Amino acid sequence: MRILITGGGCREYIDSVRVVTNSSTGRTSASLADELARKGNEVTLITAENAIKPQDSSIKMIFFQTGEDLAKAIKAELTSSCYDAVIHAAAVSDFVPDTITIGYQTVKAGKNAPKLHSGSEMTVTFKASPKIADNLHEWAKLGGNANAKVVCFKLTNNADESEKTRAVTKLFGHSGADFVVYNDLSEITKEEHPFKILKADGECLASGKSNAEMATLLEAILK
Repeated sequence: MRILITGGGCREYIDSVRVVTNSSTGRTSASLADELARKGNEVTLITAENAIKPQDSSIKMIFFQTGEDLAKAIKAELTSSCYDAVIHAAAVSDFVPDTITIGYQTVKAGKNAPKLHSGSEMTVTFKASPKIADNLHEWAKLGGNANAKVVCFKLTNNADESEKTRAVTKLFGHSGADFVVYNDLSEITKEEHPFKILKADGECLASGKSNAEMATLLEAILK
């Protein structure tokens, strides 16, 4: 299969030097890329510049910083090449800096904003960012594969069962994903990475405790 994987966390600029980000390391996507390439699949990985990188030299690598960079890179790949599957594991920022207020002055936030002086109280207003997951099927269709399978990821933290169900249901609802890989941060350790692979009707297709297991199960499901 030809598989596109995304990974790592976005860096959203407040000004030309300051950013907000998240704790994603890109380890899962790098592991998936290595495992799936080792199994003979043609893999492209779009990952954050500072993320953990895969080892397999056959993997095509594309790097991003911001969520906007990521969206552009995914769209370019999916609309110009025919992929069989998209595994969207990147930790995309739900909110990005919009404006910065210092004293009575408000300026537009972003990479092109001048470095702000320290020593004063600063207020940053955030705006909701577009949901990249919502476009994956359409972009794959434009690239020549209307039947491409889309896998999205949902991470919660210390969520109870009802919270988990709501989060996964919401993701299926707006993205139209074929499958969702779900896990909870409180269950992840250095030794284990528990996960479940779910269908839109709530059925659990598979589960496991490592990224290697995840790659093997996803490959079987996507075929």
